[in-house]
Parts: sequence; C-alpha cells; structure tokens
Amino acid sequence: MFRWVGVALVTGIVAVAWVVVLPPSPVGQPIAFPHAKHQGLACTVCHRGAATTARAGIPNAALCAKCHSTIPGRAATDTAQRDQPIKWVQVTHVPDHVMFSHRRHVTLAKLDCESCHGKMRERMTPLGIAPVRLDMNTCLSCHRREGAAEDCAACHR
Repeated sequence: MFRWVGVALVTGIVAVAWVVVLPPSPVGQPIAFPHAKHQGLACTVCHRGAATTARAGIPNAALCAKCHSTIPGRAATDTAQRDQPIKWVQVTHVPDHVMFSHRRHVTLAKLDCESCHGKMRERMTPLGIAPVRLDMNTCLSCHRREGAAEDCAACHR
C-alpha cells in the first residue's frame, strides 16, 4: 500500500513523496487459542470488563482453569502456573490521544465485538496482527453509519 505524504517546491523543482506502508509483521502468541471452539461463550466471559469498563480484559490462566484442566503448554491445575499471567501479545492498539471505552461501544451503543475485532468467532488460531485496521477513517465511517457523535472532543484528548 502506498500513502501520500506531500508535495514540496524546492528551487523550482516539484518533489513528490510517497511512502510504502507495510502491514505489521505477525507476532507469535503463547497459546494456540481457537476462538471458534469457544463460540458458545459470550466474548465478555473471557474478556471481562468489555461490557462494564473502558478496557476489555485479557484472559489469564486462572480464568482458563475454571473450565479446563489443561491448557496447551501449561497444567491449569498447577497452582504455580495457574497464578501466572499468560503473556498475550496485544495486536489491537488505540493511540494514547484517543479516549476509547469498550463499555460505551458494547453496552451503550450495543455494537457487536465483530464491528471492531472482525470475525473472531471463526478463528482457529490466535491473532498475530490486528484483524481490522483501527484508524480515524474506520472509526468515523462507523460513527456516521451508526449516527454517533463526530465531535472531535468526544474521542480526542
């Protein structure tokens, strides 16, 4: 993908600049988690806080151990391992200058998680890259489609 950067006039010569924007390299996740095998569960069972707070939680081994006696690469019944966090690599990022609340989107706007996170329920492998590009254009197109506020101060600090 190419992204337009700008035009500059330097001593009568027009310089045009394009930058190649490469997708981020996929990251490895610590467990080969299959979302598709967990379709019967609401996203908020494992991603606690998504419906009630600004941030959605990332599951830890203790949460997995409530349903599973083993987790690939771990013994969920082993207290030492159960109490250790799973070192998931976050692939979806919102810039620091953006105020984003999962609660406002999930509970108040009643958006499905798929709106921003893609078809996670169908995935048999964990995410290595963000499934949906989250940028201002993506957010604004959704806000327009849903009739939500487009006021800059509503989302930007």
